[in-house]
Amino acid sequence: MDRIILGYSQYLDDLEDMINNMISYQLNMIMKTLTEISIVLTIPAIIFGFWGINVDVPFEKSFYGAFAVLIISVILSLICWFLMRRKKYL
Repeated sequence: MDRIILGYSQYLDDLEDMINNMISYQLNMIMKTLTEISIVLTIPAIIFGFWGINVDVPFEKSFYGAFAVLIISVILSLICWFLMRRKKYL
């Protein structure tokens, strides 16, 4: 009887370890995705931060300035995303 109880105890311990490993893997994948998103979104944040400084910046006085900066930041973000994809970071 003790051997059966010990066997079930070992089985439950192994099952618990397997579940903990699966949860850790899923958490690692979520954190990897969030890190990738934050890296890609850092580029527009830096561009808009520099463009918002109270000094003369490109496209400041033009009608299409905000739109041009938006397009530039989207293009640079996509380039970053494609480079990360190519190097297998994503």
